[in-house]
Amino acid sequence: MKINIFDLEFESKYFYIYTNSIVEKITFNNRVFYSKYKKITTPLTPMLLKQHQNHDIKLALPLIEKSRVNYLVLEYYQEDWRAFYALVKHLLKNLNINLYFSYQDEEEMLLQIFIPRDNIALDIAYKEVENIKSLLNTKLKKSYKIFPNKNLPQNYNIIAIPHKKI
Repeated sequence: MKINIFDLEFESKYFYIYTNSIVEKITFNNRVFYSKYKKITTPLTPMLLKQHQNHDIKLALPLIEKSRVNYLVLEYYQEDWRAFYALVKHLLKNLNINLYFSYQDEEEMLLQIFIPRDNIALDIAYKEVENIKSLLNTKLKKSYKIFPNKNLPQNYNIIAIPHKKI
């Protein structure tokens, strides 16, 4: 099922909802992950999206579908998100990446930058992510997240649905 959110389009038959308790324990690469996002195996409804936009619930969508990716995503959870955003815009320009979509959640001080990719294979996405990450690491401390992340299980490569376009 196609899900349109602002300028973004996702193809998913399921979604995730945040809970206050741990719903899943995942062992991956000799590490243990505890997820508070519960997988709901029905399509996302407009009513749930509205509740998410009103901050009544937290929803997320899978980033990886059938070992393919449509977006690379940078997330930054800090008050100084404007400085990070300026740096990332400059970095993306230097990488000749001119198309990206930026969103903010003021309540959680979250900046999200989606870089569209046309259904690329996971290994290609990982290479692009590593390139961006290496350039970012030369400029600032590691206070951001970038997805898809090969060091996380697929159930952790999920993205919170954006709240407000920048």
